[in-house]
Amino acid sequence: MQDRNRPSAPRYLISPRYLAGPDPAAVTTADDVLLAAGWKATREPCHTDYRDPSGQRHACHLHSRAVHPGRPLMAWEFTASAYSATRVTWTAWFSHDTPPEITAAFAAALADDTPGLVPEDGPRYLLPPQSPHKATEALATAGWIRDIGHQDDSWYAPNEQAVVVTTTVPGTTGKCGANWLCAARRAADEMVLWVVLASPATPTHLMAALCRALTDPAPVPRHTLPDPEIGALTITRYP
Repeated sequence: MQDRNRPSAPRYLISPRYLAGPDPAAVTTADDVLLAAGWKATREPCHTDYRDPSGQRHACHLHSRAVHPGRPLMAWEFTASAYSATRVTWTAWFSHDTPPEITAAFAAALADDTPGLVPEDGPRYLLPPQSPHKATEALATAGWIRDIGHQDDSWYAPNEQAVVVTTTVPGTTGKCGANWLCAARRAADEMVLWVVLASPATPTHLMAALCRALTDPAPVPRHTLPDPEIGALTITRYP
């Protein structure tokens, strides 16, 4: 369960946000977003489960940082199903140290039930994926550098400390989805700071929301400063 006794005001504003790091007292979290959207939370000692009113969207927040050999330290898992309690259509994972604003942006797009946005052929969170390029438009606009491979595209931040990789996966109906990997690394030794993974059927508008969050130039509030070895940051005192 999250600690609701948050400090009254953060001390710093930091950019780029993908290097700002985690913050236990973050101003914006996925938990806040999902609860505000009317999702029901079931809190257990080691995790919290969230379900939307239809039962088709699910999120799980793992509180523990227990290590699973060969797997990243995942904190959030988001899924959607065509029917409640059926096999999931897609899954997205966010590691523990992912800046909370990035996870919250994905959660907000997933939970968005604004009238008029739902297409006639089903809910947005179950729409088949479109071309990955529709999701990565924000990266191109922000000046990220594209590296085109045979079956994958990589987009690097201008400082080369963050990357978004899409690997094309042919679908059974002739359509193509993409495995998604987003990550950031420390400047000093290239150690991975956080990682996000998403399966091929993840709807394109959700990945577009993630890309927009990665490139958002607005600084994010933090109560403590990241390690100096993270890399070059713009830091100002909170007004």
